[in-house]
Amino acid sequence: MLVDWAAQLELVAIDQHSPLLKVPLMSARKNERGAAAVEFALVVPLLLIMLFAIIDVGWVFSQQLAVTTAAREGARVFAIHNSDEDGLAQTKAEARAAELVSGTPTFSYPSLCTSADDDELVMVVTTPLTDLTGWLESIAPGATLKGTGSMRCGG
Repeated sequence: MLVDWAAQLELVAIDQHSPLLKVPLMSARKNERGAAAVEFALVVPLLLIMLFAIIDVGWVFSQQLAVTTAAREGARVFAIHNSDEDGLAQTKAEARAAELVSGTPTFSYPSLCTSADDDELVMVVTTPLTDLTGWLESIAPGATLKGTGSMRCGG
């Protein structure tokens, strides 16, 4: 009884209904040797591409938040210091916004607090897109990030 049990462990039935079609367990394992390494080699590059894409998108999202924050902060500084006697409100606003973003930002003002009709100051900050891996630069060369901030005139 013990011998029959050990013999059954060494053989694997391909067809359970036919006892003649039995293959030794060792030869079945030899046929699958290296299969895991091949599967690993096929799957790992795809997983790495997905990982780096997720990291890059997160990096760009973080930069977009920084540009929007810089525009909002610049608009706040400009609106508060617009009535100062020194006339440096725009310079102060651009310096404050430039501290918050990487790269060389450009500034535009669709609306300024120059007349009594203007009740809102709008500042737009644009900066070049930088990515960690270089893939986004190859897909969209010269891409920029744009953030808009607005503030009521006078703070």
